[in-house]
Amino acid sequence: MAAVAAPEMEDLRAPQMMCFQCEQTNAGKGCTTTGVCKKSPQTSGLQDLTILHALRLCQLAHAEGGAEPAVRDLVLEPLFATLTNVNFDDARFERYLKDLAAQISKLEDRLKTSGQEVPVAPKALPAKLPETKQELLAAAEPAGLLARSGEVANEDLFGVIEMCAYGLKGTCAYFYHAEHLLAGDAAYGEAERTEVYKEIFRLGNYLAEVNGSAAKENALGVALGECLAVGALNLKVMKMLDSAHTTLLGTPTPVEVSQEQPEGPAILVSGHDLAVLYRLLQQAEKQKINVYTHGEMLPAHSYPNLKKFENLKGHFGTHWGNQQKEFRHFPGVILMTSNCMMPPVGKYRDRIWTSGPVGFDKIPQVEDDFSALIQQALEFKDPVPVPRSGVIPHRKLQVGFGHAAVLGVADKVVEAIQSGALKHVFVIGGCDGTENSRSYFTDLAADTPQDSIILTLGCGKFRLNGHDHGTLAGLPRLLDVGQCNDAYGAVVIATKLAEALKCTVHDLPLHFAVSWFEQKAVAVLLTLLHLNLKNIRLGPALPGFITPNVLKVLNEKFGLKPARLHEEDVDL
Repeated sequence: MAAVAAPEMEDLRAPQMMCFQCEQTNAGKGCTTTGVCKKSPQTSGLQDLTILHALRLCQLAHAEGGAEPAVRDLVLEPLFATLTNVNFDDARFERYLKDLAAQISKLEDRLKTSGQEVPVAPKALPAKLPETKQELLAAAEPAGLLARSGEVANEDLFGVIEMCAYGLKGTCAYFYHAEHLLAGDAAYGEAERTEVYKEIFRLGNYLAEVNGSAAKENALGVALGECLAVGALNLKVMKMLDSAHTTLLGTPTPVEVSQEQPEGPAILVSGHDLAVLYRLLQQAEKQKINVYTHGEMLPAHSYPNLKKFENLKGHFGTHWGNQQKEFRHFPGVILMTSNCMMPPVGKYRDRIWTSGPVGFDKIPQVEDDFSALIQQALEFKDPVPVPRSGVIPHRKLQVGFGHAAVLGVADKVVEAIQSGALKHVFVIGGCDGTENSRSYFTDLAADTPQDSIILTLGCGKFRLNGHDHGTLAGLPRLLDVGQCNDAYGAVVIATKLAEALKCTVHDLPLHFAVSWFEQKAVAVLLTLLHLNLKNIRLGPALPGFITPNVLKVLNEKFGLKPARLHEEDVDL
């Protein structure tokens, strides 16, 4: 009798999914079947495996004491790609894994050859990268949250370890943007760059060692300390990104941005990457293509070296969560440059492109040469439906109140504080999302007293900038500081005002309401905690990885509190 063949592994078998890295996670606990972001269990598993390989590469680079550009790039972009709503393309993660595995093998061999000790790899890391997708998915399960949390066997500690990992991913995303600008030594030098990479590798080494290991004595205190170290690193990275932006693009100045109905041929640019927008404008200008911004690209209009392009026409739409509603009404081609990306729908799926770490299955990728995208824009003739609500609102949006612009009138602000005309400064912003509970931030801004100003940033601004908040001391009461990474600008404003008033930042009438969604926001939160800023309101829901015990510690040390939904007047 012939032997019975062993059953083949089920095609594309998915590892057991568990993901709670973002604010919208299912029931505030975790996504276990499909992500609320629409990430599949297969993609989730490949991302878990990618993160583990990136941490292993950090381990080896840390042990070696340095790293060539290939190692640096293979840490930044793959980790960025695992952020919420960045990359849904399994094929891209398979490529990342192959590149990471090859570089890991190279570094391991180099350490052995030089007689240096090769650090012990994380338990869940496969000794050899599987060759097929089915085998990769099987290997991904030990790298997932459920398996690793079982090894740590302490939910408080595991949650803080994950907070550290998410903050590091957010910091890597910001550093990717800084490096991608190619602003040169005038922005920051090789010594600063090397210092940042060394700290990324050190933190990655820590995460590689503690992931999947039983808790040791004082492990929770160590993990909280490493979270603050991520915050310190992110502050440095945001400063470098700010310098790279202003070196290449000039210093932002206040400007009103048009939201008139777009005219073709046109390209809509969404995401965060101003370097991509700059290069696209250079190429599209020659073809007389109109370029519009969407979402967090709105602050682009305040940079002199971007607004000098006559083909940068205006802004279209609101925050990332409205892409599926808004993109279908844009009369042209769409380019996603970074997070956040919603899964494309049929109305515009055949005219959307991605760039950098962003990706989606069967959506074309473009990098420095935008000629194919520009050609599609020139050929696009399809009629675009008018929104059911009538017309897209035609209003002017004010942007460009970065730290340089605000500090340029610091004397007025200081005088207003000293005279009592200005009693409060509210920082309300961060990420936006689709939940109704995010109206908390709109209501909070509306309820702020007239003797206050509001600094806003990130896509959370779209909850606020449709309202007239009036003026104070000759300034608009609502000041748009910029993108989410411009949280650094808010820190600079606070620091310089404190110096002018001869007090500490803690003596200023500052109030923080942070709207978080993904891992860049975690990095910003850790930066605020590193700076010892107190009494931050975080919402609309607390992270699933912060347990009640850890929240108690953060509340006692920093006064961190959840936003009181429907009671925003109490939070004032």
